[in-house]
Amino acid sequence: MKNATTIVLLIFVVVTIGYLVIGDRGDGSVAPRDAAAPTMQSSPVGSKAVEIDEPTKAIELVAGDEPEETAGQVAETATDTAADAKSSYKIIAYYFHRTQRCHTCLTMEAYAAQALKDGLSDAFESGTLEWRTVNVEEPENEHFVMEYELYTSELVMVETEGGQTKRWKKLEQIWDLVGNELEFKTFVRNEALAYLEDAP
Repeated sequence: MKNATTIVLLIFVVVTIGYLVIGDRGDGSVAPRDAAAPTMQSSPVGSKAVEIDEPTKAIELVAGDEPEETAGQVAETATDTAADAKSSYKIIAYYFHRTQRCHTCLTMEAYAAQALKDGLSDAFESGTLEWRTVNVEEPENEHFVMEYELYTSELVMVETEGGQTKRWKKLEQIWDLVGNELEFKTFVRNEALAYLEDAP
């Protein structure tokens, strides 16, 4: 009697396992359970489902079989990168002064601004050259005093790239040249040109 019960239980277990493996499909095939198996794209009723082999598609793209527009996009990206590099490069002409200003200080600012804006207008239009007047006694500008070793009103040429200072130079001779407008402007323009020669 014991043996009969054991046999019945074994048959029940085997049938149950078989049903679980085969599933409700009824065609005798085992349903795929591997996540990496090809996926089925749904299609309208009455049409055949189409298999899309995603892993194969990925391999083809890695191998270099990319759509034509991708090559164009790569070229555009390279051009954009070069343009960004150029736009991130700047020569900034800073004229630093204090709140209380004398006639000489105002004259030097006017001469320097005119020398650069009139003589190097192309560089201004392209954005490669910028003119900035800065009051170093304003709290947000105090850091410039230490940065550029400022003692009085100063004209400083600063080369930057990507927002970082690469080099700078104080044009201290402007104090000696302020009495001669032509010499003053020629000196300032030549100093700016020396920096612009390295522009990309």
